[in-house]
Amino acid sequence: MSNRIDLKLKEKILKSIEEDGIPVHQASKEYWVHHKTIYNWLNKNVEWNWSTNAIYWEIKRLKKDKEDLLLIIWELTAEINLSKKKKLK
Repeated sequence: MSNRIDLKLKEKILKSIEEDGIPVHQASKEYWVHHKTIYNWLNKNVEWNWSTNAIYWEIKRLKKDKEDLLLIIWELTAEINLSKKKKLK
């Protein structure tokens, strides 16, 4: 079951986020609208073109690089901790 949100309220929420800079979670609490709904509205307002597509793939690549680097850091930390334990014995 979904509740329809008045178009004027939707416009007011989007304006407060886009123009006034209010965070989505704050607007969500203030207007009693789920934050995922607001993010969906914001995503529909974005014009999808080659530029945004390139940005999307760059962000996706950077997230993958971040995961890889965190794994390397975790492995190195484990090795350092293991070598410290061996030195203490």
